[in-house]
Amino acid sequence: MNKRALQFLALCISLVVTHASDAKKSTEEKKRFDISHTQRANMDHNSKADLLAKLFEIDAIKEGEFTLASGIVSPVYIDLRRIISFPDVYQHVVDLLWDAIEDKHAHHVGGVPYAALPLASGVALLYRKSMLMPRKEVKDHGAGRTIEGVYKSGDTIVMLEDVVTSGGSILAAIDALEKEGLIVKEVVCFMDREQGAAQKLAERGIALRAVCTLSQAMDALRQAGKIDEAAVSRIATFIQQNQF
Repeated sequence: MNKRALQFLALCISLVVTHASDAKKSTEEKKRFDISHTQRANMDHNSKADLLAKLFEIDAIKEGEFTLASGIVSPVYIDLRRIISFPDVYQHVVDLLWDAIEDKHAHHVGGVPYAALPLASGVALLYRKSMLMPRKEVKDHGAGRTIEGVYKSGDTIVMLEDVVTSGGSILAAIDALEKEGLIVKEVVCFMDREQGAAQKLAERGIALRAVCTLSQAMDALRQAGKIDEAAVSRIATFIQQNQF
């Protein structure tokens, strides 16, 4: 074998070894990422009940008397805006929302302004999904868009919400999306207060999927010793008497 042939053979062997090394490195990096992601997802919150207890501890779930936007006085208040200051809790909520999504092949996810935007952002980043944002108010300057993001008519979108009560906010967002030709078949929320939203969405042919209902959350908190039976009963009565 002449000198040129030997040089060519050496080059080929070098390329093969380099490619194999790069492939192994890429696989190892992906494996490390997957393991790291799993560890983060399981860190300090091995169950939904643990998460609900943690939400109570950080005042994202409060028991008492609270006047809602509707003017109704509620014995419980859910404020998931607080989770953005607690990364582990934030990620656990995002992971559970992703698990609750049925159509994981939808073109986009979207969040109802403003409380659900961090949730949609978390899902988009962690699970590599395109995100759209229906504007709560349309600017009278700039492009004047009602929907932020890149999309085309006929695209499907899963809408995310923190808490649903009557369904008014989510239905307004859906109206804006449908005017742009987007298709909404599914709404996924962290908590359904069980006060009529599911029925209103069903009338539009849209499924509501919830990580948990208010009743389930209260029962979990009672079992964790965070609230007593009287509070659970009071909240159950409130749900029954305040249907929209």
